[in-house]
Amino acid sequence: MFNMNRARWGFDWGEFILGILFIVAAVGLLRSPKIGLTGLAIIFAFMALLSGLTTIAGYKKLHEATGIRANFALVFGILDILIAVVFFFDMNSAIVTLGYLFALWFIFDSVERLLVASHLRDFGGLWFWLSVILDVISLIIGIMLFIHPVAAALSLNVLIAFFFVIFGINAIWIAIARSRS
Repeated sequence: MFNMNRARWGFDWGEFILGILFIVAAVGLLRSPKIGLTGLAIIFAFMALLSGLTTIAGYKKLHEATGIRANFALVFGILDILIAVVFFFDMNSAIVTLGYLFALWFIFDSVERLLVASHLRDFGGLWFWLSVILDVISLIIGIMLFIHPVAAALSLNVLIAFFFVIFGINAIWIAIARSRS
């Protein structure tokens, strides 16, 4: 009846704040469509860094809940930080490869969240399935960006804003789900 080994999460403020920041970033991209690629690369670097740090900060609890699968999240969190470093310190390369790097980031984060989503079943099936659906949508967007980077570049602001909204809602959803433990 009671699983004494189950991790007690409580409300996940880090995940919640990350979700809010992603939604704010999405609104900013949609309100200023003429934002320069350099500005977009800086926003991307900042969000990738925050995403990686949030993933690494939650690793211990995630490991308690999902076991060895949490190691995938740790690896993807480190990859997020490495992508952020590339964007911060080699802006020319970042601008040239922006479409591909966004795609890889979306794919990495979506796969990471799909790999560890099982812990949300403890909070109820609705929490689990909505998170999985949002992650699959994010993964599809990432694959579309990777397959058609030129076409994606023409609508990059809208696609990225859409991903940020989905990722932000999912992060808020996870924060609320974890508070139910």
